[in-house]
Amino acid sequence: MPPPLSPPLISVSKSEAIIHVVPAALRFWEKLGLGPKGGQKNITVFVIYEQSLNDNETEQHAQSWRSERIGSWLKHTCDSYKARALGEMCPGKSKLCQIDGLISFRFDMSFKKNLTTFISSLPFPSSEDAVVFFVIVPLPLMNLSSQMLRHVSSAVNKAMNSCSEVQQPFFQFVPESNILHAALHSSSPYDNYSGLFLRSVYDRVLVPSERAMSRKFFTYGQVEKQYFEVPAFTLARPYTENKISYSGSTDPGLDVLDRHTLLHVGYGISACGRWIFASCIDQRGEAHNTGVWSLQQRTTNIAYDLYIVNRVWDFAMHFANRARVEWRIVVAKLGKMSIAELDAWNAHLYTISQSTTQVPLHVSVLNVQSSTLWTPSPLPSSTHPPLTTVTAKGSSRSASSSMNVSSKNSFFVDITATTYGFRRKDPFPVSSPPDLDDIGLSSGFVRPPSALTTEDDDIFMVDESPLLPLSSSTLLCIPNAPVQPRMLSIHLINCAKSAGCTYPANASDAAEASESLHNLLRDVTHSYYSLSVLSSVRWNTTSSLPFHLGAVETMQKALSTRNGLASMDGYS
Repeated sequence: MPPPLSPPLISVSKSEAIIHVVPAALRFWEKLGLGPKGGQKNITVFVIYEQSLNDNETEQHAQSWRSERIGSWLKHTCDSYKARALGEMCPGKSKLCQIDGLISFRFDMSFKKNLTTFISSLPFPSSEDAVVFFVIVPLPLMNLSSQMLRHVSSAVNKAMNSCSEVQQPFFQFVPESNILHAALHSSSPYDNYSGLFLRSVYDRVLVPSERAMSRKFFTYGQVEKQYFEVPAFTLARPYTENKISYSGSTDPGLDVLDRHTLLHVGYGISACGRWIFASCIDQRGEAHNTGVWSLQQRTTNIAYDLYIVNRVWDFAMHFANRARVEWRIVVAKLGKMSIAELDAWNAHLYTISQSTTQVPLHVSVLNVQSSTLWTPSPLPSSTHPPLTTVTAKGSSRSASSSMNVSSKNSFFVDITATTYGFRRKDPFPVSSPPDLDDIGLSSGFVRPPSALTTEDDDIFMVDESPLLPLSSSTLLCIPNAPVQPRMLSIHLINCAKSAGCTYPANASDAAEASESLHNLLRDVTHSYYSLSVLSSVRWNTTSSLPFHLGAVETMQKALSTRNGLASMDGYS
């Protein structure tokens, strides 16, 4: 059995210096004196909550209690934001606010007008402080079929579009139950998620970057200022990547340090076939983006699949063009990929290989499945590696804080799960065996054969023309608990490169071509594992999926109900 994969290092700041720490160190953020990698971000914040519809004495008393509770939550949030060295968070001031930072509106048809009036009356700070609006959403509105939630979302989008680029405000929806029943003291055991919430707010604040120009020649020229995402921490750059590569390329504007950086793109299709979900992230998690689009009615398979491919590719290129890097773009379909969809990607890759106008890049198409489960056999006790202490190069890795370790090089790691990476020697057809949901185990019972219809039999049948990948690998996550292991199957379907690309994708010799594909899949597999660790420490998730595929899966679940998909009429 191969050795487990080592967790990646996380890049943070400490005492105005960038350091690399293990992921487990983020749990001791304040005790270690850690800070955000991109420096502090100052925020001016407003809290918008629902105003009572009735004016009787009982409702006024309840409204007063809610206002006091929300005000205490806002003060606790501002203090915690500063305590974590993220910057200054100050309540905003306005003549419409009875208390600084608090404003109440009725969540009805007048919400859009009141919100627009309130934002237009704000004296936005002249400094670079970001403006954040916390919209407290009542529990009855937290439903995708709620007409009032759609009206509030539409009002928020209109308000954001009416603001200038200098202000750059953003809205954060917060469930009301998380505030009215939240712990307001940092020592409370129910305050575990405030750090995740504050770091997510920090990550959403964009940082401006200006281009140096001697003078402006045209009124409608290129944009001189752009806003970029600067998260609190990212994956550390390996020492093997800290090298500068030069080439005789005809495009000297390409970055010479981040050449061949992986750009991951994941997408999926809803069960009803009406929606496309996509997400992308770079190799070190420095920036990401998500998107949801409505699919046209299926006319022909060719037009349907070409529309999906073009939509995902335009989304990926819009993200890739923000940096002049010779990317290695990895497009992964989460779930089963049909033959027609593969043909559409093959035609698109051929177009890319013949293109000479765009920035040189390498493109790979993958099919990723996370529902295929293996049950690993236990190893003999004589060969089983210890799970509590691992010693390597004089450093001990302890699993319990109660152990007395005298070595100065000791550090703690998270051993709640162990991840292994496997490479399949010989590729075999991609299959989709039934998962736990298909056989009814997730519901606590097994469906009898009489409950299976004719349509249900299709899930147990092997495809007539399964896909044969160029190479395959597997990420196997075994939790240190009596729960089901999680497995991620990664299949490399096809790859191509454009003119001028320097990455060795295609070799003349068969052995060299096989080795090139092996190196590419190895880099993708290790990057997937690193992004899964980043996703777990950023969002406190237990999924083994990397960041972008986890986002696709989350969007699929958010638009799904027990009996099908939620009604999304009015959204696009």
